[in-house]
Amino acid sequence: MTNIRIALMLLSLSLIVLMPGCAQKKTDEVLIQGQIKLLQEAIETHDRGNFMAIIDPEYSDPINSDRQSLQRMLLGFFLRYKDISVYVSATQINIQQIRADAQSQVVLTGGKHLIPDNARHYQVYSCWKKVSGEWLLSCLEWQ
Repeated sequence: MTNIRIALMLLSLSLIVLMPGCAQKKTDEVLIQGQIKLLQEAIETHDRGNFMAIIDPEYSDPINSDRQSLQRMLLGFFLRYKDISVYVSATQINIQQIRADAQSQVVLTGGKHLIPDNARHYQVYSCWKKVSGEWLLSCLEWQ
């Protein structure tokens, strides 16, 4: 009987110790998904300020774009398309303490009227960095 009690106590203690780590990972995943949703909404509403608020000041990507280059590209996209829709699905997030990687399937549609003139599907890879408790986009690559 004593061995069973000790085993149950050890199991309980290990669950108590491990649960906060699982909860933190889930919380970070939810926070990153929330940031992705905010980026999506900012693009659809042409809100450059809200979009750029989520971009890390040290942003860089594989084509050597920095934060300002990303902002200029976004502005060009906003000027070209009056109506933009962003559909994000199948997001997989891998968190490693203060860094995270996310992969998503994204469909962008854009047009000057209600019916889109252009629609494209992308495989999107994004890097995230936790700065002062907030997840910021630090790199972005799409194919």
